Amino acid sequence: MSPIFFQPPAGRPWGRIQAFLGYLAAGRLLHVITMIALVSVLLVATFTEGRPLKIPITVGVGLMAFFSQLDARSRYQEYKRARDQLAAYGPNRRIFRSLSGSRCQRDAVLAAATQLGHADACRSHFAAAGYRWHHLLPDFVSHHPGFLLSPAFLRATFFAPTYHPRYDWKVGCTPPPGALTVIGKKAGPFKQACRMAK
Repeated sequence: MSPIFFQPPAGRPWGRIQAFLGYLAAGRLLHVITMIALVSVLLVATFTEGRPLKIPITVGVGLMAFFSQLDARSRYQEYKRARDQLAAYGPNRRIFRSLSGSRCQRDAVLAAATQLGHADACRSHFAAAGYRWHHLLPDFVSHHPGFLLSPAFLRATFFAPTYHPRYDWKVGCTPPPGALTVIGKKAGPFKQACRMAK
C-alpha cells in the first residue's frame, strides 16, 4: 500500500481527504508547476514595484498556474478512469499504453496503479516502452507539433469531461481485489462491497 493511500481509521469520514490525495498524486508535476508559478507571482509582485512589465508578467504567470490546474483536473479524471479499469481488469498493458502519451498521463495511471498495488507492473511497462523521468512533453510533439493548438487537444487537456467512477470507492478505502461493487449492481467477479464503519 502506498503511503499516499492509507487505510483510514474506522468511524472517521476520510473520503474527501482520500479524493484530495488522489488528486494530488494524479497531477504531481502539474501541482509543482502551479506552486512555482504562484511563488513567481509573489516574487514579481514584491520586487517589481513601479516597473512597466509587472502586470503582464504577473498575469502571464498567473495564467500558467490556472491552466496547469485545469490540466491537473483532467488528469484526475483519467486517474479515476484508470483506477476503475485496473480494478476490473488488473494490470493490463492496454490500460497503461492508452495513458502513456504524456508525463502527466503516466503520473495519473501510476497513481491509480499504486493505489491498487500494481505500481511495479506499471513502472516496468513504461520502462520497457522507453519512457524515462525526463520525457515531459507529449509523444506527438516531435511528429506533429501543430496539434498543440488544435481544439481537440485543448479540450482533452484542459476540459476533460467529469468521469463518474464505475465502482463504489466508499470512504476512500483501498480495497483488496474482489471487494468492489458496481454502483447500482454487482460487478461480475467482485462479490463484496468496500464498506467501512461510519
